[in-house]
Formats: sequence, structure tokens, C-alpha cells
Amino acid sequence: MPFINVRIFEGHSKERKARIAEKITEIVNQETGVPKEYIWVTFQDIPADEWSIGGKMCGKSE
Repeated sequence: MPFINVRIFEGHSKERKARIAEKITEIVNQETGVPKEYIWVTFQDIPADEWSIGGKMCGKSE
């Protein structure tokens, strides 16, 4: 059973997350043949100031 954890900037709507989950589920199903009901997708909202991209902190500076 595939378990996919998506770490994402906080603030995305439930509708957007649902669309992302649907697309991830579809791709995993197509590529692995695992039935969709066995593919789990979770979202972990992380505040922007907890991310570093390219060595620079995101979010508001202190």
C-alpha cells in the first residue's frame, strides 16, 4: 500500500489539496497498478518560515 506524505506551505485550501491528492493517486495507480483505494495521500502543512530553499529561509525575515 503506497503512503505518500506531501509537505506543503501552509495556507492551501482543502479543494486544492483534494485536486493534488486526486492527481497523485491517479499517477501512482497508473504506474504501479495498485488499486486507488489502497493509495494513501496525507498533507503536512508547514509554516513558510520553517522552510529553507537554496540556503535561504522563506517567509518573513526577523
